[in-house]
Amino acid sequence: MTPWELKALEFSSCNCDFGCPCQFNGLPTTGQCEAFVGLQIDGGYFGETSLAGLRAAVLMQWPGAVHEGNGRALPIIDPAASEVQREGILTILGGAETEEGATIFNVFAATYEVLEPKFIPVELSVDGSVRNSVSIH
Repeated sequence: MTPWELKALEFSSCNCDFGCPCQFNGLPTTGQCEAFVGLQIDGGYFGETSLAGLRAAVLMQWPGAVHEGNGRALPIIDPAASEVQREGILTILGGAETEEGATIFNVFAATYEVLEPKFIPVELSVDGSVRNSVSIH
């Protein structure tokens, strides 16, 4: 496996009530799950490639609970990433290059189809009191 590591500011949110029932094998508050994760990578690498300074996001949707599968994920990578950096981030977000179940990326990847990525700017500024501080252009 290719060695990799991410040190990142992460912001995630879903459409469920506080506590995210899917994380406890429950059903989504609204019947379906819609989630967002944004990453500002402060340090890290994929093999010999540095990922520091890049931003990425993933929009996810499942018709029911996450653990029931049949979801879709749309990765969004900042266009500043080189082709090699894009491949590294997409591999990590896709749950590859890790032991089965060892990372959150691998666990979630088993529940959704990954759509064709978009390469558009991602801005991430986290204010825990607001919860609305991510923009994708």
